[in-house]
Amino acid sequence: MAAGGCRPVNVRLRRLPLWPLLAAGVVTGFVSGFFIGCVLGALAAWFSGAVLDWHRQLGFTLGVTEALLPLGDQVGLLQTVSDLWWLVVPVTGLALGLLNAVVGMLAGGLAAGVFNRFSGGVWLEVEVPSREEAASPTVVREEPASPRRAG
Repeated sequence: MAAGGCRPVNVRLRRLPLWPLLAAGVVTGFVSGFFIGCVLGALAAWFSGAVLDWHRQLGFTLGVTEALLPLGDQVGLLQTVSDLWWLVVPVTGLALGLLNAVVGMLAGGLAAGVFNRFSGGVWLEVEVPSREEAASPTVVREEPASPRRAG
């Protein structure tokens, strides 16, 4: 007999529910996408600052105009991304998180559909309380708190 007076029972799970798998796919997809998006947003902000510093250094040392350098036409965009890094990082995370949530939802639905169509079910071992435990509900009494004393 299992611990706590429960007895193990074998049950067969014939079908997986669709909505919980869709929700699990959305949550896992959003969390992973948000993390990866924030990392990519931080890298984009850092890269834009590095390119701007490189442009300034080449402009001063070699006297080359910004239009002749790689990404020279994008200096305004790079400056905006570098200045608004605190906004670029979470927005990139949210955008990639939402996209990944949709992909996760579709993957969860596909997993449920494939399992429900082609699987014969899964055998699970579940612990069921004995009849005595199920008949007598456990009552928890609240004890009054002891008065606080100074000292």
